[in-house]
Amino acid sequence: MKDLALAISSIKIQSFIDIYPMKQAFDIGTIFKQLNKPWVKYHE
Repeated sequence: MKDLALAISSIKIQSFIDIYPMKQAFDIGTIFKQLNKPWVKYHE
């Protein structure tokens, strides 16, 4: 079992379009605007 791969992943390559400025990217956690999926608070 030690010769088996732990995991295999497939990662889509992101193109550098629509990126945040560096300081804003650090605050948000991503440089890509397409990947910015902020948490939303739901009010009942």
